[in-house]
Amino acid sequence: MKTVRNLTQAYSQAPWRKQVQVIGLIMLCVLFAVLVASIYLNVSARAATYGREILMMQDQIREMQLVNADLHTRLGVLLSSAEMEKRALEMGFVPIEKGEAVYVMAAGYQPRRSVILAPPPKPVESVVVTLPPRFTQSLVDWLQERLMLTPVQAAEVSP
Repeated sequence: MKTVRNLTQAYSQAPWRKQVQVIGLIMLCVLFAVLVASIYLNVSARAATYGREILMMQDQIREMQLVNADLHTRLGVLLSSAEMEKRALEMGFVPIEKGEAVYVMAAGYQPRRSVILAPPPKPVESVVVTLPPRFTQSLVDWLQERLMLTPVQAAEVSP
């Protein structure tokens, strides 16, 4: 019995070693928790930064769309018939009457050809499909024909 007690005492650890192991295990858990928290905070911060950048870019896109729409409106006003007539009169152009127009024939001018998107329609031709007789024969007819043949005839018909 004494030897058993001596063996257990020899292999048992000192109390300060057990405390160091427990403290080490707790520190390892805390370090793991800090590592996970830092990764989470890093990812969250980057996601928030990218989200804010996306919002700012969307605001820029909306602003550019408004500027583009304003420019289209200004172009429409400048190209309106009333504005074009006003500018033409300011430049010295005058409206003409019906018979005052002069047309000049230009040599070599060829008017635009119309675009042909599809070939002209052709008359519909009916197609007659004919099948060889061996494809129109039913299985029952073929079996009856084979059974009615004599062995000599069947050998001649078979390939």
